[in-house]
Amino acid sequence: MPNPCSLGVDVGGTKIYAAVVDANNNIAGKAKTRVELSGNPQAIASQVKVAADEALRVCGMRLEDINDIGIALPSSIDPVTGDCVHAPNLGLKNFSVKEHFKKLFGRDDIFLGNDGNCGILGEYYFGAARGFKSAAGYFVGTGLGGGIIINGKLLTGNGGIAGELGHATIKYNGAKCGCGKRGCIEAYASKTGFVRALKKEILGKSLDSELAGLIDRKTMNIPSKQLAKAYEKGDRAVRLILDKGMMKLGAAAASLSAVIAPDCIVFGGGVMESMGEALMPAVLMGFRENLFGISPEKIELRLSELMDFAVACGATVLARKKGIV
Repeated sequence: MPNPCSLGVDVGGTKIYAAVVDANNNIAGKAKTRVELSGNPQAIASQVKVAADEALRVCGMRLEDINDIGIALPSSIDPVTGDCVHAPNLGLKNFSVKEHFKKLFGRDDIFLGNDGNCGILGEYYFGAARGFKSAAGYFVGTGLGGGIIINGKLLTGNGGIAGELGHATIKYNGAKCGCGKRGCIEAYASKTGFVRALKKEILGKSLDSELAGLIDRKTMNIPSKQLAKAYEKGDRAVRLILDKGMMKLGAAAASLSAVIAPDCIVFGGGVMESMGEALMPAVLMGFRENLFGISPEKIELRLSELMDFAVACGATVLARKKGIV
């Protein structure tokens, strides 16, 4: 009889996280690897398999010991085919990757999910949003993922596009986002957005920063740990950009609350893993200054409990429920 364990994999813009979760929602094994963005779905699928194999090795299991497999990607998921269709942070557009996963893993029972959706599923079932009826999540990493659960049901909406909170417009005709639009909150509250803004301050305005040696006009990413160190040291440019971005994120969460009024909003992702405690005051300020019609004390704002592995854990929930969440 198969082991009652599920495998979840989170494919991010810079890293892949894999987790084996047992029937009691305990992580039995986990792994983290870097991802090389090739724009090739087969190459990315192969990297997913490497991370999955390592997580299985850590807990002494084989692929055939696993009941279900869930894979989260920074992409909307077609509700009819269950395939992802657009992942700009992976350099992939108008592609199909599900068949690549099926061939590599040698099985058909693979369920794909949006990374933000899987993140809030993880926190809702065994993390910071556990016990609440309705919750939303923002996951600050290379991009800005999001997800919404209303009365225990994941909100997917028309074409599976609901919950793309990173692409809610925070400023009309504002900063350009990786999706091609302007003014998305992701353009201000993500590592991609931070780096773009830091380049303007450091290269364009010659603002002093200890990150100056890491940034040139081709720089696309800075590790969260480097940002955290600079922020902790009081780096003027880093504090200016991150605090401003986090206040905007709080304002975006307040706008969302005017629409769905969740019981809890969770903030996670790699940036919050590295420096969430330091950044939450700016988030709270932006939230409280822009909240409408409800006391801020009635909506819990919490840091992720699962942090880097929230999305991978949520992917196991998706798999266990056969995609019906």
